[in-house]
Amino acid sequence: MISKYPSRHRVSLSTWAYWCFPNLSFPYYEPCRTDAYNKELESLWLFFLPDDPQPHGFLLDSIVQRMPWTPDFRLITTPHKEVHLIKKDREDWKEACEKAIDGLLDLAREKNSFPGLGKKRDEQFPIVGASFDIGIERSASSLFGIVGRGAHMTVYTRTSSGMKFWIPRRNAKKSTWPNMLDNTVAGGVARGEMPFECLVREAGEEAALSEELVRRDAVAAGTVTWFNISDEKAGGELGLMNPGVLYVYDLEVDEDVVFKPVDNDVQSFHLLGVDEVKEAMRNGEFKPSCATVMIDFFVRHGFIAAENEKDYTEIVSRLHRKLPFKTCPGF
Repeated sequence: MISKYPSRHRVSLSTWAYWCFPNLSFPYYEPCRTDAYNKELESLWLFFLPDDPQPHGFLLDSIVQRMPWTPDFRLITTPHKEVHLIKKDREDWKEACEKAIDGLLDLAREKNSFPGLGKKRDEQFPIVGASFDIGIERSASSLFGIVGRGAHMTVYTRTSSGMKFWIPRRNAKKSTWPNMLDNTVAGGVARGEMPFECLVREAGEEAALSEELVRRDAVAAGTVTWFNISDEKAGGELGLMNPGVLYVYDLEVDEDVVFKPVDNDVQSFHLLGVDEVKEAMRNGEFKPSCATVMIDFFVRHGFIAAENEKDYTEIVSRLHRKLPFKTCPGF
């Protein structure tokens, strides 16, 4: 077995679903039990874009205090704590909004406001649900607590001893989630990129899967939504708000297909059976977002069902929790 955690970390699958899932890291709103939810909301700053009454992110007090805000932003403390990006009185105000965010982050790096932010990367995530096309640098998106998007694929094979899964272990030197188990293929969906195109790209980079194979055989299987609060394993600032949508895909391969690491992100690949995957999740070995994708696979393929899991309905519901921000402009 690949476990590296002591037995005191082991919990039942149901308890893992309720307590350790990233879907539960941010509290739910539950009638008659609103204290935790309201307390969390009261501590956060809402991030607003121009001409849009709906917020698009959550910021921590500690982030707002250290951020070197420029005149392009206005902070309001009553009746709620809000950060507003100010609309410029010019025709190209939308482009100016993006430049304002870039300029703010450049200044934050110059002042070393967030030592874990790292170098500027030429990759942007979209601000999901915005009424106009606008992005934010990937490495800084968590500071603003915007909705992230990922494309995740589970690769499996059928053997004489049952279904098995190709599970990679992340490099122990990675800055985020080091040495933890991952989905076979997983990556962030960049601004302007469709989820399936992200999957095709990541499949080649991470698992040496041919574009032809992925386009032909990968099967779209819906989405998983989650809301994680970052801890020390996530890298960077602690306690950041990370709502997200994961686009889920399945790929069945022949039993003779063998996966090997092709870059420094993956330390090793393991071919694990259903019980081995469950045990690894009980032991907390999976990256949280990837655990939700595996649980979703188990539900869709009947390994977790109402007949063998007393909390089945609740688990299925919480794999598709409603996020606090819009995930498309039309809603």
